[in-house]
Amino acid sequence: MLAGMCLLVVAGCELQEVTVVDIEDVLVAEVFANIAPDPGDNEIVALVHRTLQPGVTYDDLATTSITVTRSDGFSVELSLQAYDRCVSAAVGDPGLCFAAEGAAVGDIGPGDLLEVEVAFEDGRLLVGATRIPGAFDLEGVPPFCRLGPDELMTIRWSAADGAWAYLNETSMRNLPDALAREGIEFNTHPLYLLGLSISDDDTSIVFPSEFGVFNRFDLDQDVAVRLQRGMPIFSDAEVAITAVDRNFVNWARGGNFNPSGQVRVPSLRGDGTGVFGSTVGRSFDLVVTSPTPSLEDCPLG
Repeated sequence: MLAGMCLLVVAGCELQEVTVVDIEDVLVAEVFANIAPDPGDNEIVALVHRTLQPGVTYDDLATTSITVTRSDGFSVELSLQAYDRCVSAAVGDPGLCFAAEGAAVGDIGPGDLLEVEVAFEDGRLLVGATRIPGAFDLEGVPPFCRLGPDELMTIRWSAADGAWAYLNETSMRNLPDALAREGIEFNTHPLYLLGLSISDDDTSIVFPSEFGVFNRFDLDQDVAVRLQRGMPIFSDAEVAITAVDRNFVNWARGGNFNPSGQVRVPSLRGDGTGVFGSTVGRSFDLVVTSPTPSLEDCPLG
């Protein structure tokens, strides 16, 4: 009886035709020109990798030639660097890192028009261009200043010509010890918070209460509520405002950080995909303490 039932079940089934699709191994180059206040800190970095990650090697990409050329003919070649020069080890995306920095790129600045050529050993080629956002300044903020405990600081900056958005980042240090004095247990050190001003004229943000919009689902609730009224005494932070170009915004996507929507838009064309983006950054450091003659107060806005 059991055998008969099995035959009936088999007889009532129809085999479905399954088509196996070969996934193309696409070359990806992510190139960024990052312009700092000190030209000696300028850098151009490139992460070269593939869409097929498991089991692939990158030895054949080590000879990739990456050339960035300014509109007046000035050019710079990127050289192979240690992987973590491009990507944090915590991210773990495989690939090879290329970079140029310091004197080699110190002559490149805000507003420059750059083109990139990524030439692979097998003849494949990627090309693209970026216009670096214009220069901008933080209004009235010294390089290092004092913020009072539980004070909120409105950071304002001038608009950067050509910027499509501004990244607002902070790295808060010594929070675990400072919060422990208030009975809040917290172990993350430093605490990194990321925000975004999504238009070229959105040029102010309140620190620290408006930082961390992309961290709100991961941040400890007690800490998030605590930071709404300011930082605790004896903590300190680095704060950075970065103007980013259209290419950066259209490519940036991941986790809760989706300024370009759910789909990345490439700015490199040719035998693969990728991005050639550019940024201009400004930053300052602050310490949270009582008033002291040796430290300039941070402007509260």
